[in-house]
Amino acid sequence: MRYLYLIMLASLLSACATSKLTLTNDEIVSKINQIGKKYGVGRLGVSAKNFVTGETIQINADSLFPTASVIKVPILVELFYKFEEGKLKKDTLISFDDSLKYGGSGVLQYFYDGAKLKLIDVAVLMIILSDNTATNLVLDCFADEHDAKLEAVNNRMKELGLNNTKILNKLMSFKTKKKTPEAMRFGVGYTTPNDMVKLLELLANGKVINPEISAEIINIMKNNQDYEMMKRYLSENVTVANKSGSIDKMKADIGIVYAKCVTYAVAIFCDELSEVSYAVDNKGHLAVAEISKLIFDYFTKGNCK
Repeated sequence: MRYLYLIMLASLLSACATSKLTLTNDEIVSKINQIGKKYGVGRLGVSAKNFVTGETIQINADSLFPTASVIKVPILVELFYKFEEGKLKKDTLISFDDSLKYGGSGVLQYFYDGAKLKLIDVAVLMIILSDNTATNLVLDCFADEHDAKLEAVNNRMKELGLNNTKILNKLMSFKTKKKTPEAMRFGVGYTTPNDMVKLLELLANGKVINPEISAEIINIMKNNQDYEMMKRYLSENVTVANKSGSIDKMKADIGIVYAKCVTYAVAIFCDELSEVSYAVDNKGHLAVAEISKLIFDYFTKGNCK
């Protein structure tokens, strides 16, 4: 009887594996939408591209979504352009006092008054801990005036072909926030899933300045300490270079996923959530995590980790 049970279990597992192999693109899109509905996602945006086969997955991929902290990747890219142009140096010491500290995510807000860090270390904290104070310190290096700081990033994104990506304000900086319709709607910035996948693909292909600098940016992203969304259900053997973003009713994660048999870029945005929560197991985090795992299984066909 025990052997019969094992045979039946093996057949069931085989059927599940076969179903993964035979899923169509339309079926994956349908399953992703079902996950969105399950977790009360009012507006779902997904773009994913398999770099081996060229296959894409798209759901509202050209629609605008709030960036939240996802905008920190474009800021990092602009910083490296400034390094390459000789306008900024990695080892420049950045001093900051209490007046330059901002709330929200990050650790620099808790440093003692008068702390100093190398500019490149400030940038690392901006990505791996999503540090808001670090982000604004980086932006402050781009120009003297607030709008000019933002335009440095926005103009660079346009040069790279990201025509629907824009930073609208410094992080957690309510004094500088404008009352324009786009600022009221999107907060710190907006983008599209396709724009973010395009930027990730440029990095993966070594086309942000050059292959060495692209790899350096990716390596910083690989050290991201956020495991609540994209990386949540992926094996520890899978390398992910990602950046997440979170505001009240929007959760997002973008990244490059490196598995043994495939590399792909993915951007997942869950907007207009049915709840406002920053708990680890909030609906937005779980939706992004499940969608990320589903896309991983689809692109790998369940055959590699």
